[in-house]
Amino acid sequence: MNLKRTLSLILSILFLLTLTACSDIDSEAEVVTEDVVINEAPVKAAYPVSFGTETFDSAPETVASLSPALTEIMYELGLSEKLVAVSEYCDNYNSLPTVGSPANPDIDAIIELAPELLITQSPIASTDEVKLDQAGVRVLYLELPTGFSYLCEEYIELSMIFYGAVDSEEVALAALSEIDDIMLSAQNLGVSENFVIIYYGLDGGFTASAGNDIASDMLSVFGTNLLETEDEELAIVSYEELEEMNLGVIFADEALSDEDLEDLDAEIIYLDLSKFSKPTAQLSGIISECIAELS
Repeated sequence: MNLKRTLSLILSILFLLTLTACSDIDSEAEVVTEDVVINEAPVKAAYPVSFGTETFDSAPETVASLSPALTEIMYELGLSEKLVAVSEYCDNYNSLPTVGSPANPDIDAIIELAPELLITQSPIASTDEVKLDQAGVRVLYLELPTGFSYLCEEYIELSMIFYGAVDSEEVALAALSEIDDIMLSAQNLGVSENFVIIYYGLDGGFTASAGNDIASDMLSVFGTNLLETEDEELAIVSYEELEEMNLGVIFADEALSDEDLEDLDAEIIYLDLSKFSKPTAQLSGIISECIAELS
C-alpha cells in the first residue's frame, strides 16, 4: 500500500472538484467604473458541487441517516445539528428519533419527519425510493467502503455536500488528520508480515477475510493477507490449513481466545474487528493497537 500516493491522489481529486464547482464566470471578470475597466480574478462559488452522478446546488438543512458509520461521520464533520433521525442501530444518539434499520427502513416515519436528505450505505428498494422522491426526500446512497481510500472519499463527499467547494477541503482534512497520521506511522514502521484476519470460529475452522474488505485493505499496511482472493469477502479456513501457512501474524477478533488458536506458530493480535463493519476515522485506534503490538 503506497499510502502517501493514495492520500495525495484523493486530495488532488477533491481540489479538482473544488475548482470545477465554480459558477459560470468568465476567466476574467470586467468591473466597470466611470473611468476605468478593472480585470479581476473570478470568485469561487461554494455551490454547485458535484461528484459521481450527484450534484448539490445547496447544503441540505435536515438529514436522516440509516447508516451508523455515516451518522458518526456527520458528527465528526461538525454536522450533528443537521440530523433529525437515525437508524435504530446508531448507538449513543438516543435523543434523535429512529427510522428503522438499514435493511428495513421505516419509510412512513422518514416521510413524516421530512428530511431534505436521507443518507444510507444500504440500497433502498426502488418502490420506496419513488415514495421518498414524491415526498421531497432526496436519497444519497454511499457504498460501504472496501478500502481506506474509499473511506476518505466519503468524508470528502459529505464535506462537499454540506460545506461547499470553498470550505470542504479544510473540514475533510481536519476530520481525517489523525487516521492519516496513524496510517503513515504504520507504513513507516516497515513491517511486512504474512497474515490472516480471523473473525469467528466454526466447527473445525474459522471465517476469515478473503481480502475484499476494508479490514484487509487497511491491515495490508503491515504485510500480505494470505487468504486474499479476487472476488470474495469471506473465506472458510481450517485449523490445519492455518498450521500449514507461513504466517507471521494472525489478526483475531477479540471474541476468540488463545484456546481457539493455541499452538499456531504466529503472533496473535486480538482486535475488535466488528469496528470494520462501521468504518469511520475512528479505525485509527485499531491501527494504533497493531503498531504497539508489532513495534
